[in-house]
Amino acid sequence: VISPQNVLGVVGLDTVLPCSVSSTKPLYDIEVQWKKITDGRIEDVYIWRNTVNKPGQKYVGRTELLKDGLATGNVSLTLKNVLPADEGTYSCIVNSKDWSADTTTVLSI
Repeated sequence: VISPQNVLGVVGLDTVLPCSVSSTKPLYDIEVQWKKITDGRIEDVYIWRNTVNKPGQKYVGRTELLKDGLATGNVSLTLKNVLPADEGTYSCIVNSKDWSADTTTVLSI
């Protein structure tokens, strides 16, 4: 799982938090989790599993995975209407039956 170390967001605009899976295996039956890490606390931003989308409480209506991204290994998260409070470290976690991988990226506002 790979993503850039830093992403720049602008308040009021949409920002993509890039994350992609480089796997030779098909990406079926996987779970994608996006979490925000703030001062040692971890909060759910977005969870996708078996076509079920579950945004975190503060992110309802503001998050989505790229359409058809899973087919190409792209599990980037679009964060809509960025707020100053969105600044911080985000973790992209991908789990399957056979493996698990994660990476982090820092969103600067």
